[in-house]
Formats: sequence, C-alpha cells, structure tokens
Amino acid sequence: KWIISKLHKLIKDVDENMLAYDLPNATKPMMDFIDELSNWYIRRSRKRFWKSEDDGDKNDAYQTLHYVLVELAKVMAPFTPFISEDIYKNLTGGESVHLVDFPAADESLIDESLNEKMESTRNIITEALQLRAKNSIKVRQSLSELIITNYEMQEDFMEIMKEEVNVKNVIIKIGSEKKVELNTEITPELKLEGQAREIIRFIQEMRKEAGYEVDNRIEARYTGLQEVFAEFGSLIQKEVLANSLDQGDLEKSDLEKEFKIEEAPLLLKIRKSD
Repeated sequence: KWIISKLHKLIKDVDENMLAYDLPNATKPMMDFIDELSNWYIRRSRKRFWKSEDDGDKNDAYQTLHYVLVELAKVMAPFTPFISEDIYKNLTGGESVHLVDFPAADESLIDESLNEKMESTRNIITEALQLRAKNSIKVRQSLSELIITNYEMQEDFMEIMKEEVNVKNVIIKIGSEKKVELNTEITPELKLEGQAREIIRFIQEMRKEAGYEVDNRIEARYTGLQEVFAEFGSLIQKEVLANSLDQGDLEKSDLEKEFKIEEAPLLLKIRKSD
C-alpha cells in the first residue's frame, strides 16, 4: 500500500511540475522515488520474492512490483527515453512506452498519513543506525532495545524498526523532546546471535560465488563454532535456504571456504540440492 501511495504521489507531483514547466522539481521526485523503491521497498520485500512456495503473498509482491515499474517507466519516459523504453518493452512486450499516455494519478490511492509515518520511521532508523556506527557495532549484531522518546508509533512500524535496526524491542517513552537511543550492551546470547548473522553472510557470499540462483536450495556442512550452530542452527538453515545443515564433511561439495569470527576458525562447505 505504501509504495502504491508513493507512486501516485510521484505521478501527481511530476505532472503538476511539468505543466508548470518546472523541470528541476519534476525530476527530483523521480530520483527520491527510485531510491525508496530500490533501497527500501525491494530490499525489504526480498523474502517475499524468494519464497519457494507459490503463495498469494509472493504473487502479490511480484504483481505490485511489475505495476510500479511499468508506471515508473511511463513517468520517466520524457526524461530518460532509452532506459524507460527498455524497461517498458521487457515488462509488457508493448510496442513503445512513447506510444502510451502519461499516467494519471489516482488521488484516492495517495495516503499522506501513511507516507508521513513511513518517513518518520525511516528517519528514526537512520538515526539509530548512526548510533550503531558511532559505537562501532555492526548491524548484524543484534541488540536488546531501541528507545524512542516523544514519537507516536503503530505496532507495524515498530516491527519495521526492529528488523532494520536489528533490535529485540522498541521502547516508547514520553519526554520533553524527541530522542532516539540505543541500548548497546551485548549479552552472551546476543553475541552468539551476531555470530550467527556473520555465518549467514558467509554462506550467502558462497552461494553467490558458486553461481546459485537466489531460490536454489542447498546442503551445508560446518566445522567449528558448535555453540553458535547449536543455538541458532535453525535460523541459519532457514536464511540460507539449506535443506540440511550439519556438522562434518560434505561429499562432492561445490565450494568450501575457511573463515574466522573473532579469531575462532570456521570451515563451511555447500552443495546445490538435487
């Protein structure tokens, strides 16, 4: 719903600025929208796209993205004619994006309240990530709490914050001014989870190096860091699309690599499932 709202707000803004012959203000919203689409909507929807099962949510995600990209190509066509043509033809099979009408904004689909809440959420996330960087704590390292003061926030937006900032809880406080704080204490359990996230990254990099498709299932084996796998093995297995994740050897592995996490050695082996 949010990306559709932003799309129709974009169409409205570009159309109005073009009618006023204000080309700088017609192009800037497109750049902002492309950033939101690629670095926010698509990135946050990856798990929906990667699902192995062919369910309604996955289909909805693809249909929404297809619709947004086709309409975006129409909006961009007067400014970037060649790339817009390529996107439009690849997605629709149509003759030319330059032979279709410029899209009309459906103002009933523009939800300004939703847009503002999402913008506020993203600003809080940006500030929280800056606090992580200031304290030299990687995003993969889970933390216990994000504390926000003087913000009104619905549960679904708080869930987004938890995922993006990688915290267990979001605490809302009342105070004299708006503030974003982060509990930076790393407990032993949080440390193990952070190491599990590192292992997930290692295996994802190995999948890419081995040339697997994003939805290919794999078999994986490990040697080392048994405590991490004992506690978070099921999480690792789910995130890397592994049918099996066991300690020991793997016959006819496609790739094996050695890593270190805080000087602890780790050997990983992967093979594409049959």
